[in-house]
Amino acid sequence: MAGRGKANAAGRTPTRRKAQGPAQSDAQMTRRTAMLGAGGLGVFGVLVGRFYQLQVAQSENYLSLSEQNRFNYQTVLPSRGIVRDRYGEPLARNTLDYRVDIVAEQVDDLELTLGQLSDVISLSDKDLERIRKDIRRKPGFVPVTVSDHLEWDEFAALNMRVHALPGVIPTAGEGRAYPEDGIFSHTLGYVGKANDADIERDDDPLLLQPAFRIGKTGVEQAADETLRGSAGRLRVEVSARGRVVREWPDPRDAAKPGRDVWLTLDAPLQRFAAEQFEDDSGGLAVVDCMTGELRTLLSMPTFDANLFVSGLTQADMDALNGDEKRPQYNKVLSGGYPPASTYKMAVMLAALESGLVDPYKRVFCGGKVRLGNRNFHCWKRQGHGPMDMRDALKNSCDTYFYEIAQVIGIEAIAASARKLGLGQRFDLGVAGEKAGIVPDPEWKQTRIGSGWRMGDTLNASIGQGFVLATPLQLAVMAARLGNGRQALSPTLFAGVDRDAPAALDIDPAHIAFVQDAMWSVCEEPGGTAYRPNGLGIQGFDMAGKTGTAQVRGISRAERAAGVTKNEDLPWKYRDHSVFVGYAPYDAPRFAVGCVVEHGGSGSRRAASIVRAVLGEALKRDGLTARAEVAAPGTTL
Repeated sequence: MAGRGKANAAGRTPTRRKAQGPAQSDAQMTRRTAMLGAGGLGVFGVLVGRFYQLQVAQSENYLSLSEQNRFNYQTVLPSRGIVRDRYGEPLARNTLDYRVDIVAEQVDDLELTLGQLSDVISLSDKDLERIRKDIRRKPGFVPVTVSDHLEWDEFAALNMRVHALPGVIPTAGEGRAYPEDGIFSHTLGYVGKANDADIERDDDPLLLQPAFRIGKTGVEQAADETLRGSAGRLRVEVSARGRVVREWPDPRDAAKPGRDVWLTLDAPLQRFAAEQFEDDSGGLAVVDCMTGELRTLLSMPTFDANLFVSGLTQADMDALNGDEKRPQYNKVLSGGYPPASTYKMAVMLAALESGLVDPYKRVFCGGKVRLGNRNFHCWKRQGHGPMDMRDALKNSCDTYFYEIAQVIGIEAIAASARKLGLGQRFDLGVAGEKAGIVPDPEWKQTRIGSGWRMGDTLNASIGQGFVLATPLQLAVMAARLGNGRQALSPTLFAGVDRDAPAALDIDPAHIAFVQDAMWSVCEEPGGTAYRPNGLGIQGFDMAGKTGTAQVRGISRAERAAGVTKNEDLPWKYRDHSVFVGYAPYDAPRFAVGCVVEHGGSGSRRAASIVRAVLGEALKRDGLTARAEVAAPGTTL
């Protein structure tokens, strides 16, 4: 056993290896090098392929991503169009407005950011809760208003710190401004933020922008699409922290401003009319007798529409709501008032057109008419004595109209009133216009559920009872009577194509009779609106009619003791003062309808306002100047 060698400790015999030669070693090195080279080439090929993919095949995609990181796009709001009067005076314009918005998705810590903002600008707990609520409701990329109408020092301080407030965007944008005297507020309306209902109704993305405002009432609402314009966008270069480095404007991306809207109103004339009202409440409209264009559309007292743009305080709202003269209510378009004796022209025309009444036959007025067990009183307690139709309008004799109304009937009166423009809307293009009421048996049955009575006819014959009209309708009635040929409809927007008005469909001889009677009211001694100097313009006469509209019932006991004078009653129980008129009488140019709430007799307050406004309208239109230089016998 000893000759076979010794076993190792594990009991195995060691294997003897052959020594490698130089050739075999070189071969192994060559294979290893080849394998490493192949691996290196493979890795290099992958890198080259990836490099090609990134730099060539997908270069546009990664360039786009790079651009997105480097550049942002901001929405550029369009300038809102200007609302102008007939001569170009701005009635609703744009002003500089400092504001700050916040974009939630760009904010790291909302509460921290809001706290930092509160150190710079005034934010109440209510403001902060509103901001949080808006952020929860809107997509993260949509800016949310933090505050607008900032003072310059607040805006400047905010811009000094904006680099440390990512997602906070101070903006010097545009706000809306209206004349502070407020005399156009009811017509112009105002703008405001789009609410959920607006956004649901209109898919324009502009409505999502917190600085964007849409028309809420009046002309601003009616012409919103014209005034609005369309959005643009601005390319801005930003740093890694989102700070704007520079802007890259492109004319192709510019916002398109809204178009201006022109109204037929005469701003200085409307201001003059407002001055005549002083502290009184009511409405007044001036209509061009030839075209139907509205020169004035006034509701008094007024309110400052700028308050609705900047934000009403509770004190502001309480002041508006607590005023018994209702400054927010559009009395000229929406106010329904008894037209009182101005309705008598409709009754006259109905009587003349029916052929049932002789206009020259006299009716005795003893101060009242008996119907059944009820007396219907004339305004003149002792009566007017014998009256024909012309005298009855000149003196506003109620008894005469009670008598002829029973002959012709309410249907004829209602039809005549509608021909003159009462009881209808004129589609001015702005919301809120009321139709008023021209009552007849069908109306009463439908609305009240009872039959028509002769007493209703007598009340309607003097413009009381169920009859209601707006100051605009009264002005249209006067314009149609002055024109005498066409059923003119009023228009508020200038440059709008309209159909030619229909014929008035009333015998011209009957119109002429009523015109002469209206002239006697204003220009003949004894007329209820007679003044020795008339319009106060040499060579110009006017025609018109007064009305005194009762707003309370008068008991038998009060009549027996003596009717309480208006000035001794609380304001809300006094009669309305009503007047309609046109001038010049020979060649009618302008017509006016006016109601002064609780202003007393129509021959006093309303008539004096209309007389002044008509005179000013004629002067502003150049008629009086042309009359002064015209040769004798020249027709203007």
